[in-house]
Amino acid sequence: MNETSRDNKTFETKVSNLINATRHLEVSQILLLRRLTMADPESLKWANIRQLDVVFSVILGKAVERMGLDRLREARDQNFEPLLPLDANNRDEDVRVLAAISEPMLGQSPPPISEHEALLAKLLAMGPVAAKAPVARYISAIKEPPPLFAAQLGPDSERLMPGGADRMQLDSDEKPYTDFPTLFDDAICSYSRKILGLLQVKGDIKPGRRPFAMAPEFTQCYEEVLRRFVLPPMRVSRHIQQLGISHNWPEVGGGKLIEIIQSGEVNNPVLHNWDSRWAAFRTIKGKKPKAEDDPWPLFREDATKGDYSPPSEDNLRLMQDIVRFEAESIAKAWRELGQLYEQEFTPNARQEQAREGAFRDGLMKWISKLPEDIGELLAIKCYYMLPRIDGTFIRRLLTNFGRSDQDRRRAAPILSDFVQTLNE
Repeated sequence: MNETSRDNKTFETKVSNLINATRHLEVSQILLLRRLTMADPESLKWANIRQLDVVFSVILGKAVERMGLDRLREARDQNFEPLLPLDANNRDEDVRVLAAISEPMLGQSPPPISEHEALLAKLLAMGPVAAKAPVARYISAIKEPPPLFAAQLGPDSERLMPGGADRMQLDSDEKPYTDFPTLFDDAICSYSRKILGLLQVKGDIKPGRRPFAMAPEFTQCYEEVLRRFVLPPMRVSRHIQQLGISHNWPEVGGGKLIEIIQSGEVNNPVLHNWDSRWAAFRTIKGKKPKAEDDPWPLFREDATKGDYSPPSEDNLRLMQDIVRFEAESIAKAWRELGQLYEQEFTPNARQEQAREGAFRDGLMKWISKLPEDIGELLAIKCYYMLPRIDGTFIRRLLTNFGRSDQDRRRAAPILSDFVQTLNE
């Protein structure tokens, strides 16, 4: 692959990720993300300013289309004030962008479509325009997926595997191999501990009740739920049993299983069975749950003992997506936030002090970039771990997610619930 092909592939991948990250955001949040992205040196490595402007023009165009023309006209009559971020920075630029986007929609002919706009239109056509309800992923009828992809099978594709140095490593791989069912359970539990470990806060050094995903006690409880309620029923699937004989598991280790899980949603035998098990934990009104489908008493009991906010059915998607989250992305976000905090609040003699608000902008960038809920959890971790981040800062941060309590609760439910527990 030549350099131009690699650059195009990188551009397409980054744009696709950006579209997915902004699909559920309001116009004001997308405008704020546009500012941060266009000022981010990392973004300028895969696209120039003009390309980023085109990218966000298309994304914002789709967002205002979802509003409807009547609401867009009303906003234009007010100089787009209802659609702007709350802070006063760069408002002229935001108004210019919205004006350019709204003119074609409100009657004038659209500008010629560039190469990058055509690419974006193609990518946007691949997914739904409107935001899905969180429960849309769950299915009640359990059906076996189609046969495994060749990339998920072993013997013929083992030669394509990365070398041992490039393979994902788990702490469970340090144990001697005994059988596939043990490796299957240990690998998923090991990776879950890794993800939750990146979010954990130990000790109550500040007011506020920790969300469940941040409590070390929850990690043990979550693993118990996996081993008792989730993983055993998964292993009886013929596709999981087929997977057990499709690789030289003593050689490739549990890291290969996580790579298969994260290889994609389509025809993924592990995720299919995984999602089906979590869907079984939803309560059906008027129907008593089966004992094997009811982990909620265990969750509530552990939360009471550990003094943290217990998970509810509203958090099923977060617990279900733990195996989908990329550990490196979360770790990178936390490192960058630590650097921004130091540069703004406690710079050393060799550092130039960052501008006021740099840390807040970094938080908003990562909340937008990371999967749903993860950015909010990192914001709460900042509150506990960084001395200068207090309850007032967190409350002000929450105001970036909407103009009313209802809007903020819908856009940032975990952060909104946490603020209610603060008494400082």
